[in-house]
Amino acid sequence: MTHAGYLVAGCGISLVMLGGYALRLVRSGRRLAPQDSTPGDQAARDRIAAALDDNLFVQAGAGTGKTTSLIDRMVALVVDDGVAIEGIAAITFTERAAAELGDRFRRALDDITRDDTDAQRRSRAEAALNDVDLASLSTVHGFARRLLAENPLEAGLPPGFDLLDEVTSHLAFAERWDELQEVLLADDGLARTILLANGLGITMDHLRDMARILDDRWDLLAPDTTGPGPDDVELDATSLLDLLDAVLRLDRNDIEADDRLRLRLARIGAVRGAIAGAHDEASVARVLASDDRRDTLKVSGTGTIKVWGEHKAEILSAANAAMAEWKARHAAVVDAVLRRLVAELGLATLRAAEDRRRLGVLTFHDVLVCARNLLTDPVVGPGVRDALHFRFHHLLLDEFQDTDPVQLELALLLTDPAADPSSQLDGFAPGPGSLFLVGDPKQSIYRFRRADIALYLDARRSLPTDDVALTDNFRTTTPIIDWINAVFGELIGSGADGSRHEDRSRLMQPAYIPLVGRRPAASNGPSVTILGRTAHGKDVKADELQHREATEVATAITAAVADGWSVEEGNGTTRPCRFGDVAILLPGRNSLHTLEEALEEAGIPYRAESSSLLFATPQVRDLLMVLRAIDDPTDDLAVVSALRTPYLGCGDDDLARWRVHHGGTWNHQAPQPDGDESVDAVASGLAWLGEMHLRRHLLGPSGLLEQLVVDRRVLEVGVGEDRPRDAWRRVRLLADRARAYSDAGGGSLRGFTNWCLAQADEKGRVAETVLPESDDDAVRILTIHGAKGLEFPITVLSGMSTTNARSDRNVNLLVQPGAPPEAKVRKGSQTSGYKAAHDLDQRFEDAERLRLLYVAVTRARDHLIVSVHRDTDIDPSASTRPGPGRLLARALDTLPAGRNGTDLVATTRLLPGPTPPSGKDLPDRGAWIAERDAALTRAARPNTIAATRIASHAAPNLPVDRARPGEVGRHGTAVGRAVHGALELLDFDTDDPAPVVRESAAAEGVLGDLRTIDALVRAGLDSEVVRLAAGTRHWRELYVAAPVDDAPDAPVVEGYIDLAILDDGDDGPGLVIVDYKTDAVVDDADRAAKAGRYRLQGATYAVAAQRSTGLPVHRVILCFLAADGATEMEIADLEDAMAEVRAIARELAGS
Repeated sequence: MTHAGYLVAGCGISLVMLGGYALRLVRSGRRLAPQDSTPGDQAARDRIAAALDDNLFVQAGAGTGKTTSLIDRMVALVVDDGVAIEGIAAITFTERAAAELGDRFRRALDDITRDDTDAQRRSRAEAALNDVDLASLSTVHGFARRLLAENPLEAGLPPGFDLLDEVTSHLAFAERWDELQEVLLADDGLARTILLANGLGITMDHLRDMARILDDRWDLLAPDTTGPGPDDVELDATSLLDLLDAVLRLDRNDIEADDRLRLRLARIGAVRGAIAGAHDEASVARVLASDDRRDTLKVSGTGTIKVWGEHKAEILSAANAAMAEWKARHAAVVDAVLRRLVAELGLATLRAAEDRRRLGVLTFHDVLVCARNLLTDPVVGPGVRDALHFRFHHLLLDEFQDTDPVQLELALLLTDPAADPSSQLDGFAPGPGSLFLVGDPKQSIYRFRRADIALYLDARRSLPTDDVALTDNFRTTTPIIDWINAVFGELIGSGADGSRHEDRSRLMQPAYIPLVGRRPAASNGPSVTILGRTAHGKDVKADELQHREATEVATAITAAVADGWSVEEGNGTTRPCRFGDVAILLPGRNSLHTLEEALEEAGIPYRAESSSLLFATPQVRDLLMVLRAIDDPTDDLAVVSALRTPYLGCGDDDLARWRVHHGGTWNHQAPQPDGDESVDAVASGLAWLGEMHLRRHLLGPSGLLEQLVVDRRVLEVGVGEDRPRDAWRRVRLLADRARAYSDAGGGSLRGFTNWCLAQADEKGRVAETVLPESDDDAVRILTIHGAKGLEFPITVLSGMSTTNARSDRNVNLLVQPGAPPEAKVRKGSQTSGYKAAHDLDQRFEDAERLRLLYVAVTRARDHLIVSVHRDTDIDPSASTRPGPGRLLARALDTLPAGRNGTDLVATTRLLPGPTPPSGKDLPDRGAWIAERDAALTRAARPNTIAATRIASHAAPNLPVDRARPGEVGRHGTAVGRAVHGALELLDFDTDDPAPVVRESAAAEGVLGDLRTIDALVRAGLDSEVVRLAAGTRHWRELYVAAPVDDAPDAPVVEGYIDLAILDDGDDGPGLVIVDYKTDAVVDDADRAAKAGRYRLQGATYAVAAQRSTGLPVHRVILCFLAADGATEMEIADLEDAMAEVRAIARELAGS
């Protein structure tokens, strides 16, 4: 609830939510439709902010402000209901969304502290702002990780477990696969299965792909099944041979030998011979797996009745019977082999997951499953659930349409801890006001991340929540909204009927709830433009279709910019559009290359922003080839390929002269002949490769790549690319990958290049973060998934010219709870239940594809351009799945003229030319260099300075520590970290710190020093300052940062305070700062010397704490911990020390 609600409506709340989203638009100047001053869904918005004791299920359409509704409810809980901020947990989908949620929540609280007239609300908002970091605002993975970190032993995890990032997870899987492959091949019990698999064309690459899929779905696997195996199936070809003989007996020698049917029968005879002559089962399986040999039995198109008479029908019948037996025999063997192999892979996957849990190295999915298992554990689960429910009174889930079953289970177990964890959805009863779900089922597009639209719809009909719908859209102009409603009302329709008895497998599409437009149409330019309204005809090839579509997209963008279609600024003013206002959204990247060519030809600047196939780009391939040549001097192909890259710059003529005329070798470690200047490029290139080879172990993959970029001027070469910025970004991304690989312990240069090339083969996508550039007014190209959550003044939907919906990849594995996995490795090689499971899966996929289009069109603010280029329209009699372009075109045909969009009218105007040079004279080179050097010097100076940096600057030549001469390694630091960690976690009044001390020591890997650590911790607990803290308000491990004074250029000092105590002194409240020291001390003189060294560090904490809190610092105490007790030493001249800190900070910052 915002202040606007109270100020305008007195004790009412009729404008509360308008003050949330729409009011922000009004304040910023954005125009709303003049006829509507109050949203039509105002009652729903009021209820979100007022019905705080109700559990709500909010369905918020695109652009209606669903995240804002969540924030407004959080604010109302805190300032109106008095809920402590630490009692709220808000969970969203991505790290970016979580950060934005926290920032907007802070701003909303800050608005109340400044503007609200209600003293109690201001007071509560101020208290919430002070403790805002205590609120749990995170992704579900972040929440689950926090849950496990607080209960590691209960979850069966070692304290301080690690979370594997993407690169580390890839490397860990590759290592596991190498080990598993050896196990599979060495297992005598699997020998027959492996041999048959080889004969059937099921390769180790197929198994690796299935293992990767299982790795992300291991929680759905049953641990107690091994499945049937080939031993249950006899590969006896006797019946098939008999049927083939029956076909061959119908041959007639009285017919010419070159008759097509006789030739076919001869081929059948050869196939029969191959089966009969097979020396083992694997050879028989190899024949059965051959499509060409099986297809010899297709005799219907050979021979004529005129020649063969009634024998033709007999041959056809016999061949069909043999074909049926062939397929049945092949299907049975494939099913048995695949099920046994999938079962083995499943058991290995479960063992790997258990090993990760035991060792404390978890993937992101492991974190969710371990958290779920912790809450459902029959022994420790009830206690953990009760504690969490007592701690988090209100759970709010954003983007609920993207929730998977594990995430929903976590939420329900927290809000209803007494429920049976095995209950169905309708068996949970969350406490009053404890559950708030908000999402838009029409934007559920993440099935590949296990988002489940059926789960959303089932939860909506089963959970005891009240439905609330937000329908007023404040993003998009009304004519576009009307078009979206008409088209998607047809495409999505009424969805599932939502009855409680409906089969969950039918819950694949929500009912379409129309949006209500709130913004008027743009003043210039059509609201909705349709490209390719008429089908091109079946004779148009796919590449020509893509070319026509891309050309018309470029024509549409040219018209928009040249004709000055109007777009609205954030302040409500309008202006002609620029290239940077346009975003082209693609369902995939198939049409990207053609689109880029069309934009280049039209003179339209662009940048591709979504994830790209980084490792498959030519530039990255060239860099990897150079690294491969460095690694292996005996790989002639790699060395020659590296020399031919732009980075070594050798032409084929240079290479020929080197090899033919000078007798040179490609081995850069071998002696090379003397050459002349005609082969300098080759000689110098080989010399550089040889030098890098000798340094490869020292530099590692990351260092070698950096050296390559500098020495061979890779960034400068990128200037010659059509899109230099894209080239530079790829270099940066590859460098980031190399650093991540090295940090993950990836090892050798050869391992890195092999890993990268494997990523290219597997179509590994790497997310590219593209920051806006002020001088790059360019059209943006994104995938629809990449555009989720964004909005654009002009949105172009393209790339839908594919005739039919794509089928699944060659290797696919469908894993559903309570059912055995169904696998396919290639066409015709699949388990018996795969087709039925896949048909259902494709229905869900087709439904999601429509929702993907909905997400795309609702990104538009002022103008929408939709391409429906296609070869032919939908044929109702065809069995193929129509692609999105065809579906959209059919929906447009059902709309009356005037409501189905405007056809493009090409412009006669020209695009604006490039900005001419300013005409200013160039500055004096010497003066410019001096100015640049001065700027670089200023930039190199730190603006934020750590307390330890100030202390070390003041005493650069520290005396040798007489207690530990020469010891500067990890051991002493780890002991100190263990002591600090324990004192941060322990209850100051505890009688038994031993369990926490042991956990802290284990986390730092210093269990051998457990007795020392325990003694130091007990000394700290018994110290006077800690006893003081136990009886008053205090903060531990407190991060503080603040500018040293009020000057605009004041440097910021920062640090972590071990213990800050609120002290009610004679002069009013203030702070006592305590810094634990675990240095070993020889005598009082040694302790005094060390206190002097830490004097400015403590004073820095005082400066930062005093400036950031507004409270004076009364004392800074250095608490030296030893086995025989603690010694406290106060900084006597604190004010003078703080003055020194300010001076040193300015000196270091150069201000």
